[in-house]
Amino acid sequence: MKIDTLLIQSELTHKIRKQVLWPHISNNDYTLAIDKDQNTFHVGAYYNKELVSIGTFTKQNNKLFKHKIQYRLRAMATALNYQKKGVGKYVFLKGLEILKEKGVELLWCDARINAVPFYESLKMNSLDKVYNIINIGPHKTMYLGILENIK
Repeated sequence: MKIDTLLIQSELTHKIRKQVLWPHISNNDYTLAIDKDQNTFHVGAYYNKELVSIGTFTKQNNKLFKHKIQYRLRAMATALNYQKKGVGKYVFLKGLEILKEKGVELLWCDARINAVPFYESLKMNSLDKVYNIINIGPHKTMYLGILENIK
């Protein structure tokens, strides 16, 4: 399977956000407040010219970590027909490549419990606490020290 990863505009993320992440939203607004922030970027993975996986990377510090330059991964998702085929890994690795160029020290995210094994396969660590996000379910905070993990 040949996958192309590219930087994309935030609007292109909406279809997969709706399908996979937020089917419960009734107002058809799949934007995040940070989508248009100058420090935010969106990565998309394409298979046969179809967008099949997305991730939004935004500059945001988490007080649980002491690193000065942190980014948060938000709204990462893969279209239902392409899940468990390794497509999301391309989005994640392209994002890490860009973060490394920016000198970012730490990437963190709020991972749905069912996504924890995926992030662990990419060498992310998790904090012990499980917490609930309304309408979505249980999550864990996951993190990766970037500069020490990418060569």
